[in-house]
Amino acid sequence: MKKLLQKLFGARAPAAHHDNPPTIQEGSENAIRHQLVQVLLRDVMRKHGIPPQWIDLKMLVVSSNSRGPGLSMRLIIKQWDQRLINHAYALQNTLLADIARFEPRASEWLHGISWQLEFGDTCPYLTLPGTSFWLEPAKQVTTATPVNLVVPPVAQATPVPHASQPTPPVQANPEDEARQDLELLFLIRDQEIGRQADGDHDPVGYEKTQPSPL
Repeated sequence: MKKLLQKLFGARAPAAHHDNPPTIQEGSENAIRHQLVQVLLRDVMRKHGIPPQWIDLKMLVVSSNSRGPGLSMRLIIKQWDQRLINHAYALQNTLLADIARFEPRASEWLHGISWQLEFGDTCPYLTLPGTSFWLEPAKQVTTATPVNLVVPPVAQATPVPHASQPTPPVQANPEDEARQDLELLFLIRDQEIGRQADGDHDPVGYEKTQPSPL
């Protein structure tokens, strides 16, 4: 009976695949994918002037009967800002396009994307309005030019004479950050190529050259 049950249920259960570990462990393929998405998200936010502390990333391990194991991306908004809410869909599309451009196989392991709102006390809207509010026509907000989401500088108080002033923090150079992220992207890509080479199959875009037919 035990062998019969193992045969029946064993045939139904999908075989474990070493390329898709059930957790995001350091050095695993899922960990590399997590790092790739993190770098690309940071790059999109930097290019468009969105403060880096406004959005966090969390990658979740998921599995489905049709697609098997994979990852789901969750973007966590930490700061309330109407401009960010209005352009969240555009940000999502830009990020997904960058992921697909850098990793052509992303559609195989990226199963979805979700948003989580953690505004804390930064959101002024804490209660739902009444029925009449939702019956009113929605206001269309148009802008002539794209708006960069840059936090305005905080006004500095007048220094007290003869008082010791703290040393201002060193501001990161955006060009240096972009260069570091680019180097990290190439490193991630090299790791992915090496991992696939160990599996005796060539990654997409890096197939072995075949001789032309005469």
